[in-house]
Amino acid sequence: MKENDLTLQEQELLASVENDEWLSVPNLEEEIKRYQSYAKAQLGELEEIKIEIPAQDLQFLQALATQAETPLPNMIANLLHQFVVHNLER
Repeated sequence: MKENDLTLQEQELLASVENDEWLSVPNLEEEIKRYQSYAKAQLGELEEIKIEIPAQDLQFLQALATQAETPLPNMIANLLHQFVVHNLER
């Protein structure tokens, strides 16, 4: 894959890695296992819902998803997740 085949976000991430802006955690194997368990738990807990929203809101979300180069359902799920996590932290 060529660098110009990457999205803007991927190019920024690649540049960050190449500029040594990332550090490895001291307990890498433990962290890998921990995050794998999070991912497995999350995959097992997904539920489908149906919502109705105003057309203007949907157009705005579609534009955000396009800009982020993310599928619309993923964008909406991420926004909802961020909202829930933010409100749980209060």
